[in-house]
Amino acid sequence: MTDQPTAWDRLHDMIDTTKAEAANTTPSTAIADAIRESVVNAPSLRNCLYPGCLQEFDMAARMNGREPARPSWSGDGWHQVTRGPSPGSLCPDHVAIVTRHLPRTVDLPNGRWMVACACTWMSRPQTYGGLLRPLWEEHLLLAAGELPAPVTLAETPGRIPLADHTEDSLRDLYEALEDTEHDRAETREAAQAMYKSWDWHRKALGGAARAVTAVRNHMRTSSTDWAAERSTAYLWGVLIGWDDDVLEELAVKHRWNEHRVKYVREMRALLAPVTDSPQGQDNA
Repeated sequence: MTDQPTAWDRLHDMIDTTKAEAANTTPSTAIADAIRESVVNAPSLRNCLYPGCLQEFDMAARMNGREPARPSWSGDGWHQVTRGPSPGSLCPDHVAIVTRHLPRTVDLPNGRWMVACACTWMSRPQTYGGLLRPLWEEHLLLAAGELPAPVTLAETPGRIPLADHTEDSLRDLYEALEDTEHDRAETREAAQAMYKSWDWHRKALGGAARAVTAVRNHMRTSSTDWAAERSTAYLWGVLIGWDDDVLEELAVKHRWNEHRVKYVREMRALLAPVTDSPQGQDNA
């Protein structure tokens, strides 16, 4: 690389009037040149592909042969990974571990892929190739010791190996298995009882809903003035329901106090789930 001042240093030199005159240029031209060079020489940072690594280097400065804005962006000792599911740049600190676990994408039949590691590890076949990189990154972190190994069913803490079992321990296991079967039978019986109870109440409520609906239809088609009498107005308010404004007028007409009005609204709300079918369903 050649020793060149940064774009920031050159900008300061060109803004100085004395230095600008010595360079046989005008301040405006010097500023424009500095801005152009700063844009052209803008850093193009590349990050390390190792999961969690924050190191980076200036790819543009490296390719153009100039000094980067920061010494840590020099790119010395960096490597490039050009194959596999995780291509990219590799910092000097992680060259060794990634080289030992260099990934390779394997095409399988039926549109499936898997990643094969240099250490002979292979991932599960995947129908989506985008899953290969996180699977390999997890394997890499496990190999580097930065992730705890997953606990499998055979490695569950507290589980006694089969070879270490005794007659008493096996008897305890069989007793626990029998208890589990008994609990499963009890659960099945309880579920059946709850279903029968629900089915009975469903049919009972369905019959009540049909009866109330028949009464409501008769009231709607009748020529009776249901608002004229105190009792008929009450029945209409509970079974069918009055609008708020009409209910207030009837309360004044029939001398209902606020408790009676509240009671009518509560009774109507209790009957609404039985008599008013949800949208898109017919009345039972």
